[in-house]
Amino acid sequence: MSIFATLFGRRAPRHYALLDERQCCCMLLTAEESPGDGRWVEIPEIRLALIGKPLPQADFLQKVHA
Repeated sequence: MSIFATLFGRRAPRHYALLDERQCCCMLLTAEESPGDGRWVEIPEIRLALIGKPLPQADFLQKVHA
């Protein structure tokens, strides 16, 4: 964490993937807070190759909203 983030209380950005009805990634997002609606799961890193494909190790990912 950088000194500026420590001083000003900013959270480190986290990464999320939006899953469609087939459990495939249809959107990626980096944000300080979790997204509000939809089938978002937290992922460890952004990879553009995930779009349109099922997420690897989907049962290890943290669900944000059902």
